Formats: sequence, structure tokens, C-alpha cells
Amino acid sequence: MTEDLLTNAIDNLPKELQARLIARHTSQGSGDGELEITFNGQAYAFHVECKLIHRKESLQHLPSQHNGNMPLLVCNPLSDFLRDYCHQQNINYIDEAGNARIVDSGLYILLQGNKPAPQKHRASTISIGIMKCLFALLADNDLLTRPYSEIAQKADISLGMVSKAINYLIDNKHIPEKKSNRRLLDKQALTYQWLASYHTTLRPKLKMLRLNSPQNWAELELQAGELWSGEVAASKLTDYLTPEHWLLFTRLPLQQKIRQYRARPAPDGNLTVASPFWGESLELTPFATALLSTAELLASQDSRNQEVAEIINDRYLHLKQLP
Repeated sequence: MTEDLLTNAIDNLPKELQARLIARHTSQGSGDGELEITFNGQAYAFHVECKLIHRKESLQHLPSQHNGNMPLLVCNPLSDFLRDYCHQQNINYIDEAGNARIVDSGLYILLQGNKPAPQKHRASTISIGIMKCLFALLADNDLLTRPYSEIAQKADISLGMVSKAINYLIDNKHIPEKKSNRRLLDKQALTYQWLASYHTTLRPKLKMLRLNSPQNWAELELQAGELWSGEVAASKLTDYLTPEHWLLFTRLPLQQKIRQYRARPAPDGNLTVASPFWGESLELTPFATALLSTAELLASQDSRNQEVAEIINDRYLHLKQLP
């Protein structure tokens, strides 16, 4: 179901109308569900169709009945012409501006004259601060509902950057505007965007040092909080890849890791040590570990790594396709 359409339409209804989703039809591509509207203490259930309407032809295929009940269209703000057509054809609807025509047994609701909210400028680019915030939100499903100070700590960004990131997500309709309804409306789309932007936006800003280690990665002792990523993480996640290049995220001084591993800087070395870009209090879930590893595999532009990235996606990320 197109959740942003439904959320906006419900939010713009007058408070005298209470609407809530009571069932969701999960068949792929159906876009259907059941909506309950309460008016004057009486509850009415409607089968809903969520879709964008820009032409009369899009309205002609709507069902006149569903299991004996009148269906309800939930859509973008309709033009005067399309609203008149709905009235003539007895089509029940609620649009994002809060206009509605709902006629059923014992119920008649007509809301007119509401204008759509002015469209805000939508940012077309994603900054490094937004990338860091988004990684934390993808790693912690509950973080979006927490105070900005906690988001800032876990994403390792300033409070001001948290505000900018939240506004970016609202402007691009990735989350509802109302704080009480905050959730990621399409986690897969944001995951895809984060992966697509990692190589060009976030990775070039990371503090990294490439080394040549005389030991195999499995022989290197890790300190608390250190994390393998890239090919090593992929090998652990899939048991499919023999790592040739090893990426270690560590909060220790990079020079200290050189001494610990008896390594030497080398532009083509087999080990890269990097400072984490996320906050120390952020717990990296299996999803977050898979996301970070996949980003590194794709950034390598190696066909072998691309194949392993597809395996990780199938098991952990579940995107329809990778960038």
C-alpha cells in the first residue's frame, strides 16, 4: 500500500472524523487494505484503493463494489474536474488535501475547498551528515522515535545535522511530517539510496590507512569495538568468499594498529584500517553489518565481490536489485 498517500490523507481529515487502517492486503502490487472511519460514534469499514490519479481514465477502472461494500479511493489532491467526475460516478474518495466524498448506508460526508499544501523544495543530493544519520536510522529501527540528542550520539553528528536530516526525510516523503507517526515509509528505497551514495559521498570522507600485513586477517587480534567489514564481513555472512582485501573499522589511533600488526603503509596493501563514521553507542545489527559490507563490496567494482553482494542482499537486505 502507498503508505504516504494514506498517511497524508488521514492526517488532513477534520478531527471529527477518526480514520485508521484495520487490515492490509499483502499481495504484491495490490495496494489494497481496509480502513475504518468513525463518525458520530458510528464505525464504517471501507475497502481502500491507494493510487495516484491524474486523468479521468484512471478513475474508470475503479470497482463500484467490493464484497458488497462501496470502496474508498485514497489519492493525491484531485482537480475540480476530477472531483466532479467522482461525484457523478458515485466514487468515494479521500485526497491528500483533505477533500472527501464518502457516501454509504446511513453516512454522507462531503469535504470541499481544501487546497494542497505548497510543495517544499526537495533536496536532490544527500550529504555526508545525512548519510551518517540515515545509517543509524537503518541500523536501529526505533531510533527515529527517540530524542534528537540520542540520534546525534548514535550517528556521530551534531543536533543541527539531525534536524537537517529529518527535514530532508520529510521533504522527500521518506517519513511522515507528524512526529507521533515517525517511521521509515519505505526502508528498501532508503537502503538503495544509501548504497548508491556510499562510494561517492561517504567513503571518500572516511579516515583510512592502507597497510601491508605479514599476517592473515584471521590471525589478527581485535580489540573491543573493532569490526571487520567488506570482504571479511562478507565471508562471515555467506561462507562463500575468501577475502583478498581486509577492511577493519577501529576507534584506536591508526598508527597504534600499525605497531600492533607490525604492518607498513602500502598503497596496494592487503589491509585497510579506518575510523568508524557512526557513534560508539550505536549497536550494529546483522542488517547494518550486511549493509556496510555490501556498500564496500559494490565500491570495489569487482565482479567477484558483486556476486557476493547479491548473496548478502538476498539473505539480509532484500532489495529488488542493487545499485
